[in-house]
Order: sequence, then structure tokens, then C-alpha cells
Amino acid sequence: MLKKSNRGGFTLIEIIIAVAIVAILAGTVTPLAFKQMIKAKEEATLKELNSLNKALVEFYEDTGRFPTEGEGLEALVSDPGVGGWQGPYVGGDRGDPVEEVTTDSFKETYVYDLDPTTNPADAADVLLASPGADHNQTFGSLNSTWTLATDGDDLLTLVSAGPVNRDKLRFCQDELQAIGSAASHYFEDNAAFPVTAGDLVDDYLDAGIGGSNFVDPWNTAYVLAQAGGGGSPVIFVTRSFGPDRSNDNGGNDDLTLNVSSVPPGRKATLWKLEIAQTVLNNNGSLVLTGSWAADRAALGLANAFSADGWGQTLAVNVSSRTIYSVGPDGNAVLVSDNLPAGVGP
Repeated sequence: MLKKSNRGGFTLIEIIIAVAIVAILAGTVTPLAFKQMIKAKEEATLKELNSLNKALVEFYEDTGRFPTEGEGLEALVSDPGVGGWQGPYVGGDRGDPVEEVTTDSFKETYVYDLDPTTNPADAADVLLASPGADHNQTFGSLNSTWTLATDGDDLLTLVSAGPVNRDKLRFCQDELQAIGSAASHYFEDNAAFPVTAGDLVDDYLDAGIGGSNFVDPWNTAYVLAQAGGGGSPVIFVTRSFGPDRSNDNGGNDDLTLNVSSVPPGRKATLWKLEIAQTVLNNNGSLVLTGSWAADRAALGLANAFSADGWGQTLAVNVSSRTIYSVGPDGNAVLVSDNLPAGVGP
């Protein structure tokens, strides 16, 4: 008697059930996988935005400014011709470095907004934005207002020069003090202030980042000028244009240091008077003519004792046999600032 064979495989009902299960699983897993992919791209973009933020701050530290909108983020990997550039500051591990720094993980170009208009106001010096997964920029746009407290998938980073500038301000003030001190010492030796910063190198001050030009921390040359004179003490003025690198004539964010010619001139004058008066006192029999040029020569004093610390000719009072300086005002009759005080013609 023949036996029936046991047939393998699935019944139609089993196949339908299996297909339904696969469809259910696919409907569940696929959205989850898509969400994970979006999340990974968002995290990669945020990580890159953080790197670009740090790179822009480093660019600012080196050059004293952020890239212009025309230069854009490309300036972080290719020197735009700005003094102090020490890049590249980011990139180099994903093929084309320019594309790497200018494109997010969604293959969209970053928006680079220098001095952006933001709400709340003044939130950043630079704003970088990615439109996110929907490829639609909703928080704002270039040359418009960025509303920061907005719902959406835009990805932003706010770059501020504030912390860097605080350090630069302290450093700038230290440099101004160093230049002012060097100028004072220069005046002691020359009875005049330096005309250019190069006059101070190398005898009075080491050359800085800009060589003998002395550039400030924002990569702008310090300004050296003089004021006063004509009956009033000469003032040496050294100035940095500050973070905005714009000449505000000493106002706004300019940093200025003034050095008076009185202290260094007085120091040099007193030194000369002490020596000259000692020589005169030791020559009590010398008949004075009242002409310091002739009397100095008779005393055997060198040409260095011709003038006081302000570059004005010394004089001698014959009756009191006192050598004196007309003081920083250059007026012998006004004896209040003469050295010694009260001694005049």
C-alpha cells in the first residue's frame, strides 16, 4: 500500500502572515533608521560648527579681524592676504578643504554673516547657519534679522570676539606702557621725543610683531604723535585704534597713552645742573661773563652741558653764580618752574 509523502513548504496563509510581519517591521524600522541618519548628520554639522567657531576666533586672534563676507569661510584654509594669518585653522581630512569648511553634512552651504542683526540684539560678531535636514533656512538670512528663539531645525553657532578682545585690551595697555616708558627714556637722552617707532629700536624697545612699525594686537600700527610746545610742555601721544581698527581721534574704543616731557626733562636737567654747578663751585676765581657758552667753555664742560633736559640753552646768574634752566615752559622770566626754582636772569 502506498504511503502519502509529507510535503514541505509554507501554506498560503503562512506566507501571507510572514509578509505582513515583514511589512510591519519595515514600517517600524525604516523611519527609525531615517531618524538616526538625520540625527547623525545633525550631530556632525553641530560638531563642525563648533570647530568653525574656534577656527574663526583663532583667525581673529592672529589677524585682529574676522574674514569679510567676501572672503568667507575659505579664509580659514587659504590665506586671503591679511597680515598675521597663520592658518589653515581647520579642515584637511575630508578631501577638498574649501568644500569641507563651507558645506554642512546635508550638502548645503553654510551662511556666513559678519556683524549680523539678531533678535535678541548684539548676540554675536559672526553668525554661521545651516538650514538643517529640511534644507530650508527659517531662523533668518543674510542681511536680515536672525530670530534666535525660533522653533525649527536650523543649526547655528554664534561667534564673539568679546573674550579675545578683553585679553587683547590688557595686552595693548601693557604695550602702550612699554612704548611710553621707552619714549620717556629716549627724551632723557635726546631732549626730544621719538618721531617714529623705529627711533626706539633697538636701544629703547625690542621690535614687536610688526618689526619696527609696532602693530597693536588688532594688527594695526600704533600711532605716534606730539602735542603741546610753544610755552607748554611737549606731550608724547601713542595710540591704538582699538578693536574696530578705526581712528576715532582718541574716542570710542581707541586706547591712548600720553607721556609728559616734564619728568624726563627734569631728571636730565637736574643731573646736568648738579655736575655743572659742582665744577663752577670748584672754580671760585673764574670771572663769569654771563654768556653760558663762554663760561661753559672756560669751565671745560663738554657740549652735552650746553642745554638742559628740554633742549633749551642753560644760563648762569652772575651775581649768585648759579647755573639754571628756564624750565619746561622755555620762559626764563617765569621763574616758578625754573631749576633751581626761583632762579632767573
